[in-house]
Amino acid sequence: MPPFTTKTLRKAIVDRVLAGQPVTPLCPHARECGGCAFQDRTYADQVAAKTTILRMLYAEGGIDASALEVVASPDPFAYRTRMDYVATKGRFGLRARGKFNYIIELTTCHLIPPTAFAAAQAVWRHALDLGLPDYDVRTHTGFLRYVVVRRSPDDELLLAAVTAGGGEEAVMADLAATALAQPGVVGFHWLVNDSLTDVSFGEVCRYWGADRLAMRVGHFTCFIGPNTFFQNNIHLTERLINDAVAAAAPDATMRVADLYGGVGVIGLHLAQSAARVDCVESVAESVQLAHQNALMNKVSNIHPICADTLTYLREQPTGSLPVVVVDPPRTGLGLPVCQELIRIAPQRIVYVSCNPLTQVSDLQHLQSAYRIVGLRGYDMFPHTPHVEVMAVLERRVND
Repeated sequence: MPPFTTKTLRKAIVDRVLAGQPVTPLCPHARECGGCAFQDRTYADQVAAKTTILRMLYAEGGIDASALEVVASPDPFAYRTRMDYVATKGRFGLRARGKFNYIIELTTCHLIPPTAFAAAQAVWRHALDLGLPDYDVRTHTGFLRYVVVRRSPDDELLLAAVTAGGGEEAVMADLAATALAQPGVVGFHWLVNDSLTDVSFGEVCRYWGADRLAMRVGHFTCFIGPNTFFQNNIHLTERLINDAVAAAAPDATMRVADLYGGVGVIGLHLAQSAARVDCVESVAESVQLAHQNALMNKVSNIHPICADTLTYLREQPTGSLPVVVVDPPRTGLGLPVCQELIRIAPQRIVYVSCNPLTQVSDLQHLQSAYRIVGLRGYDMFPHTPHVEVMAVLERRVND
């Protein structure tokens, strides 16, 4: 078999799932909508397919993954903490699978609760009533680009309208009033993305109601904003974090690094056992929220640090970090970060990855100094080819 690429890994998962048992999907658009690829196959077959393909991928990289299992989402529906609905050409929905410029118009969506979808749709409909034109990604004309839903475990909602530049504040205030009148909505943000890049993030122009959303995870509550990264499975996030902390196993003598730490959710859990946790994050907004989350949860031994991970690691002496937890973006750690980790020589590394391909590459570098003692998948995105993997590494001693 040739080496896996992003395209072939996705195809391998898709082909394996589609060979499973067909079922009637909940959504009539499931076979064409880019939000769900596998609603027409049993969920057990989806998890089994991801398990098989992950084992193949890691074995191809020279990593024994024969014992790898994928933890299923407790519920494969209504699981997402964030949804980005496209508004274009009089349609409200998600992009068609494999057709970036075609929008599947949705009247419901089973990835979030019905009330959350209805709230987002109500905002879009009122925007049309107000005469706000949808954005055309081909011609780069129009105004309203996305309606974004952030949803908490308590089903509170933070909505955002992502628009092109321009617009009148009075009109957006009218739209905000409609948003805040929807059940569960605690805040509404107006985000401006005036670039040609089609992303559902933007600069905060104004907000009404709450500026943040409380995300309860275990014993802690972490606030997030409209642009903040947060794990996107409301049913499985706590399990993943608890497993990562248990694998890290810090004690009261240890200084621990939580790299790519975001708003501090993993760091707060680590701080229950560690002497000190450095929560390292390069996005200033997330670092500010991590500070606020530490104060609100009355945790004094977590220290949010606004820094690039590589820069932070280069400043740490060898032997200074007994335990390191990493949760990088899809690009992975990269060789320089792996080299710094090997130099610092933590006893244990817990590596949470949203991209198994880059994780395999990083693990190949780290294996010169570390043994992989655990691999486990987490199906954070049911009905899609995406899967999260946690690897646990122990430093080699006299191998």
